[in-house]
Amino acid sequence: MLTLDAEKQLEQAQKRKEEVVEALSAAGTYRRLLYEKGEPLETVIIDSLGLLGFKAGRFKESDSEFDVVFECEDGRLIGEAEGKDNKPVNVDKLRQLAMNVHEDLQRAEVTSPAKPVLFGNGFRLLPLDKRSDPFTEKCQSAATASSTALVFTPDLFPVVQYLVTQKDPHYSRSCREAILNSVGRVTFPKAPETNRQEDDIRVEHTK
Repeated sequence: MLTLDAEKQLEQAQKRKEEVVEALSAAGTYRRLLYEKGEPLETVIIDSLGLLGFKAGRFKESDSEFDVVFECEDGRLIGEAEGKDNKPVNVDKLRQLAMNVHEDLQRAEVTSPAKPVLFGNGFRLLPLDKRSDPFTEKCQSAATASSTALVFTPDLFPVVQYLVTQKDPHYSRSCREAILNSVGRVTFPKAPETNRQEDDIRVEHTK
């Protein structure tokens, strides 16, 4: 017979396994970062930013409508999202983003310009290993001139894969800082390795 301590440990292990499996199931929705455009892409970006520790949501007021406004203790940002089927994201969205930042600044409660962030999913219909640079050269040079961060949404996918199963405030903060401090293409820090037990659960769940 199992001792009470062994039974308790077994129950805790089973509960943890169920939590991880549930989180991995939910993580499937984040695959939209890889292949979507339009409103589905906007929605999963907002959800992903929440995992990173931002307070994020769409903004609509009077004639103003922004894909996403997000903030944390270190800053406030405005984002636009664009998915392209078989070509890179071009400079047009940066023009819209700049207009949004200016429009936002005209609101009485806003005292300083928000940082602009363009979320792009270029070549979304192609396999990831077949995709060229997701942003055009003109888009990248304009982003540098306007201090805009460029986030390739598939780069967010491994980040959220880790964060749906791990509470890691240090890593979340590092990812927020990557967006806040970047000009041009954002490079996220690599997620720490998960422990062996969770790797085994992930393998089991995907069989």
